Amino acid sequence: MKRFKMNAADKEQRIEAADVLKGIALIGILLMNMPDFYSPASYYDHNLLDGSRMNYVANGLVDVVVGQTGYALLAILFGFGFMKMFQRTYERQVSFTPFYVRRITALLFIGAIHALFIWHGDMIVMYSFFALIMLFFQEAKKEVLLAWGTGIFSIYAVIMIVILTAAALVNEGDTAAGIHQPIIDQALQAYGHGSFASIFHQRLLDWYYAYNLNTVPFLFLSLFPLFLLGGFMAKSEWFEEIEEYIVETKWLCLISFIVYAASSVLPYVLDHNVATSYIHDTIGGTAGAIFIVTLVTLAMRSVSIQKVMQPFAFLGRMILTNYIVQSIVCTFLFYSYGLGYYGHISIVEGLAIAGIIIFVQLLGSWIWMSLFSDGPLEKLIRYATYGRSR
Repeated sequence: MKRFKMNAADKEQRIEAADVLKGIALIGILLMNMPDFYSPASYYDHNLLDGSRMNYVANGLVDVVVGQTGYALLAILFGFGFMKMFQRTYERQVSFTPFYVRRITALLFIGAIHALFIWHGDMIVMYSFFALIMLFFQEAKKEVLLAWGTGIFSIYAVIMIVILTAAALVNEGDTAAGIHQPIIDQALQAYGHGSFASIFHQRLLDWYYAYNLNTVPFLFLSLFPLFLLGGFMAKSEWFEEIEEYIVETKWLCLISFIVYAASSVLPYVLDHNVATSYIHDTIGGTAGAIFIVTLVTLAMRSVSIQKVMQPFAFLGRMILTNYIVQSIVCTFLFYSYGLGYYGHISIVEGLAIAGIIIFVQLLGSWIWMSLFSDGPLEKLIRYATYGRSR
């Protein structure tokens, strides 16, 4: 295969629906991340600690409506972006792997800085590692991508549901998430009153709590199949040729909505245990992501809908910059080196702050994209990938 420098102007023809989906994913991720910004939410269940009915309802609504959909949606879009980049380089007879490795290396670098020095809940590092594994599937046929994706996800889901249901029956009456008071107290002290050094230390502990040898394999089995699904969508030209898949898309939209709705309310209808929580997070999150993808794809066939959704497209085109800015703003608001409100924010107040951030970012992204072709960090990634900006 020939090797020559790829023009930055050639490399990406924007797909508006994909940009809109990135914007929606970013909003969902912020809504789910918000409690982790202002409290040690990873170590407890809000419903166990907060007696306010308004906060209970607000937490339940976000949990049911949003859940883990943002993370699942982003995994699909990562896989989609990978395969689109491969297709475009292949069409131009350019060696794909060097470009892609440089892109992922740049993302890993930004993710590492984010995780170490800004916020422990970083997902860029894990998603980047999972994206590297997509290199083994770069020339796979779309049927192979679909088979591997659905196969891995289905087998893993069935095994987990059986094991966790058995565990829930054995430990009937136990909650899905307990309270780890010593760790909570340590986090409240470090983030709310500690020095930058103590915050750094706590950040490392919290990052390792979320991403370790016990958790990463399960994250991989939950998320990597969605990378493959995104690759399948790219090879099928899902967005470009939607009229060819219109019947299948409508049925998939309906079915995924039913699964998403049923899985999301399950812990509230039955019992909040490890099995129903898994179904809610993994099955419900994945079904929710598929529902949003199909719904947006169908809706974006309308020119009027495209105009309405344009602010979300601008938000999505700057997804990396906006994601990092969210962390910078929130840690400044809540950590001791900023305003120090850590541990003093209710769920309703947190949602209000998230709403303000989303509104400002929608407006800011619209203004920025009317002046520039890329967001600041997107421009950096582009330069690291191709050696020049657009």
